[in-house]
Amino acid sequence: MILTRIDRVQAGIERFTTRRMTAERLTLTHYPEIRRLHLHPQVMKTRSPDGQILPDNMTKDGLVQNDAHWAEHGFGYWIFRAREGGHFLGRGGLKWCTIDDQDVVGLAYAVIFDHWNRGLATEMAAASLRIGFEQLALPEVASWTLPFNVASQRVMEKLGFRYETDIVFAGQPHRLYRLTATDWQTDRGLRTA
Repeated sequence: MILTRIDRVQAGIERFTTRRMTAERLTLTHYPEIRRLHLHPQVMKTRSPDGQILPDNMTKDGLVQNDAHWAEHGFGYWIFRAREGGHFLGRGGLKWCTIDDQDVVGLAYAVIFDHWNRGLATEMAAASLRIGFEQLALPEVASWTLPFNVASQRVMEKLGFRYETDIVFAGQPHRLYRLTATDWQTDRGLRTA
């Protein structure tokens, strides 16, 4: 299914809270925190098998691209901080990408290494999906990860994503998962019943 791009800005999605976090639209002002995330080899192993850190210019370029994405589509990535204390926890959100010549909205999340294994990636991803399906009315969301990133695959599966196929993304093999709005709504209803 080819998704239609959203061309209107949704009110009230630039800032929100979850049970343990606050989120705000990710901008170039957050460069020091995102750079810290991108300098950690364990975090970067979730993006590349060798764990190579991102050069500063790539981190800045990504932030500029995120700002342009927000301007064009009315959504993008958020920076997440602890509700108590406000310290940086990670980034996540939704972004248009092209997978096998098809435009899809992709779900992304990354947690700073010293806060791994606390369910924060799942919480970030769930909040992003809620906005995507409830406020943006997306019919589906895709997500992908490197084949050895079992932790990320578990996050997707917990949220109801279904494995679809293996793909090549950014020159590397990935596992592609999808979640439709209908399946998300059904899964949410079953969890709250």
